[in-house]
Parts: sequence; C-alpha cells; structure tokens
Amino acid sequence: MSDNNLQKKLPQKSSLAAICVRALLERHGVPRSQQSAVVTEVLGLSYSQGNRRLTTNATWELEELKVLAEHFGETLAELISIGQHEEMEDAILVTGATRTLCRVVPGPAVHKPRIGALVLTKVDADWMVQPAEHNLATQAYDIKRLLVEPASATSASSRRIAVLDDHPESAQLIVLFLKTAGFEPIAFTNLDRITAAAAAGEFDGYVLDWIIVKDTIHDTVRDLVAAIRARDAHCPIIVLTGQMRNGVADETEIAAAMAKYRLKFFEKPAPLPIISAALASSFIPG
Repeated sequence: MSDNNLQKKLPQKSSLAAICVRALLERHGVPRSQQSAVVTEVLGLSYSQGNRRLTTNATWELEELKVLAEHFGETLAELISIGQHEEMEDAILVTGATRTLCRVVPGPAVHKPRIGALVLTKVDADWMVQPAEHNLATQAYDIKRLLVEPASATSASSRRIAVLDDHPESAQLIVLFLKTAGFEPIAFTNLDRITAAAAAGEFDGYVLDWIIVKDTIHDTVRDLVAAIRARDAHCPIIVLTGQMRNGVADETEIAAAMAKYRLKFFEKPAPLPIISAALASSFIPG
C-alpha cells in the first residue's frame, strides 16, 4: 500500500448523528468498510443515501436513528450517548518499515511517555501511532482505543463472486455490499448468461436466487448448481429464496440440493453481513 493511499481521508465534517451511528456499528463489530452497506440495508435506502449519511453532514431522521438502534438491540438514548465523546480518528500504525491503516480514540497529552510504549503523534496532517523514542520531536498523546482492520482478513480481495437475481435492484444491492467487503462481485439477472460464464470457470463463489422467472416461467438453479459442483467440489455456493412461504419454492427440493451439493441456504430477506460472512468463512483454510 502506498503512502498516498494511506493518507486518503474520509470527509472531516460529519454530523453528530453520523458519529453516533459509527460508534454504534463499531461497538457491534461492523467493520468500517461495511458500515454504509449496513445502514443502507437496515434503513432501506439507496447505497449513495446511506453512504452520504455516514460520510457527510447529511440530515438524519430521528426515526432512522431509532430503527438502527433497535436493530442492534439498543435504545435511541444509548445510540446518542455512545458516540458523543469518542469519535475515532483515521491514523497510521508504524511498526518498523511497515505502515498499516488503523483508527484511534486520542487520549490526553503525555509529556514523558515510557520508551517503547505506543503513543499517538501528529505528523503534518496525519495521526501516527508509533513507539515512543527518546528524541520524539512532536507532542505525544495517549491512546484510549486502537482499532486495526486488515484489508482482507479472509482473503476476499481476489475472490470473484457471481450474483444471480432476476430483480436487478436486489442483485445490485448484494453486489454493492460484497464490494465493500473486498470481493469482486458480478451481477446477473439471466440464468443462461450466468450458466455460460460459470462454464468458463470465471468465479470463485456464487450467490444465487433459487427461483428465476423468465417469461412467467419459474425455473430453479438446480441444474446450474449441479454443473458448478461438477467442475468445482469446494467453491462456496449460497442459495437464497423468499418464495417458500407462498409455496413456489419447494423446501424439500432445496434441502435435497443442500445435502447433495453442499450449499448454504438463507431465506430472503437475508442479512447482507451474514451472506458476506458465509462467503468469507468458506475461503478460510481448514
């Protein structure tokens, strides 16, 4: 990662509501890279609307904050209180010749830090986390909280994922979320096209709507799944459907396919972080 990339910053002017929401999401283990997508999904916004609420001074509705708080099992008062005093700052963790993006909550100034202890300093416009030295030239600050998020804890960045849904909006929402998680997703709305692409071996994993409608005819992806599994015995295949309750999707058929082809199944509307985590866990060795 270049120093130029390390120095990229999020917009500095965020509303108090955005600060509180970010604190809520971090408290519940949502990585920074996935926060806009989570807000988008929970509130039913477009991705750009969700992203603007978190990265600019865009207005939040009180009801939106309440919905987010309740989604994570907290009250509106708790959401507002947790972010008021401890906004995290982007920083760079320096360990030898290695530089790693991190985020910190600055503490009070320290005048004689213990040699070797991690301290926070300001170099030009950047916060730097580094071991204290005898000749530390700038003011050092204590670190109240330090968060390091690997760019790809699950080797997602090189994984191409095919996403199939006959509703373009649904396919695009999944694609946007998977991009924030570091995958390289490609959206399909046509069963024939994804079948041809899969035959060429272009993908490392699949997120497939079980029922695809074409010209009023309901078809399943069972044959596609069988073809994928015949070529690749281990790639993750996630199947989704929202049509079991109305009887269009046959739960017995889905169960048989899960057993035979080692599928992961979620009923719509499936939480996007869970879909992402299911994919990521499939790429972890062992």
